[in-house]
Amino acid sequence: MNQTIQDKSARRLEPATTRDTTSTHGLIARLKGFLPDSLFNSALLFGVLPIGTALGRSISKLIALPQLRRLATGPIPWAPLRKPLSECTVALVSTGGVHLRSDRPFNINGDPTFRVIPKASLHKDLAISHQAYDTTDALRDINLVFPIERLRELEAEGVIGRLAEDHYGFGLMGSAKRLMPSIREVARTLNQSGVDLALLVPA
Repeated sequence: MNQTIQDKSARRLEPATTRDTTSTHGLIARLKGFLPDSLFNSALLFGVLPIGTALGRSISKLIALPQLRRLATGPIPWAPLRKPLSECTVALVSTGGVHLRSDRPFNINGDPTFRVIPKASLHKDLAISHQAYDTTDALRDINLVFPIERLRELEAEGVIGRLAEDHYGFGLMGSAKRLMPSIREVARTLNQSGVDLALLVPA
């Protein structure tokens, strides 16, 4: 991963504050009215907007919720576990931009692809390519966004049956529609490999 990009990204992000957010919705409306839809919905905005603040969270919802409503047609399927957790095979799916250092980094301005992360991967083997959140703590402890070590402990203790051989990392992507082919491919692979439970860890 390009550390220079990571450093610049971290410097751009400001910590969450308790600032007055009474004008948040008005500001969002003005931004949306001023900017073309393609630019407003672009992941590039995450590099300049105050992600992690109330304004940043509101803008994220404004962008994401309409997309989710368009994609969520019909009732949400419910898939109850068919066996005890202690007998389940568990996989991790992270949207925090985690990938192997040896893999091609995610495009931090928007990337609909995914990366496969083997179960034996160590913290030193992993990197993060993401600009929509401050990755400082995650780089110190990868388990905050990709808790592979915690799952290995649960496997050793018998809390879960088995850790899947492969796990999956996604990066930043502003378009849910463009993500769907990758999501379907990962879902098919999880099903074919006998995974009973996928733990989704957002950024």
